[in-house]
Amino acid sequence: MHEVRITTGKIEMLATFNESPTAERIWDALPIESTVSTWGQQVYFSIPVQCDLGSEARERMETSEVAYWPTGSAFCVFFGKTPASKGDEPRAASPVNPIGRCEGDVKVFRQVREGDTIRLEPIETAEQAAEPSLAPADAETEQAESTEKPSAPKAQTAARQTDETGPPDA
Repeated sequence: MHEVRITTGKIEMLATFNESPTAERIWDALPIESTVSTWGQQVYFSIPVQCDLGSEARERMETSEVAYWPTGSAFCVFFGKTPASKGDEPRAASPVNPIGRCEGDVKVFRQVREGDTIRLEPIETAEQAAEPSLAPADAETEQAESTEKPSAPKAQTAARQTDETGPPDA
């Protein structure tokens, strides 16, 4: 299982992903920044991940669940009733793949507004931090390659970032 941080405005919420293929694909795409949309007591936002409906897909959700909505390629946080709800349970507009659950009082998402910026980022656990990022042979290859190729000056790197993604962070 993976832990993620959901941040928007002054709100910071932790969520734990399940071990589904959809959750793994989203984890591999992190970090993600997007623009919030709201639908009743649900926030959702586009993410650069494409997945089909999983065998676990459903419309009826539980408060605090997070899910992937294949129809809209969106990440969803359910914190109460939606326009499709029957009774008090959250209900998606169409089937979603449940991928985890928020840890904490999700009612704070009532403060989120349409158009707010939202960010999903991985939280590295102690176990993940202990895992080597490169196998020894890969590390030697990377080191050899880095000594053969001079790195680009910072000014050129900043210029590339400006051209591709807007101004570099100040």
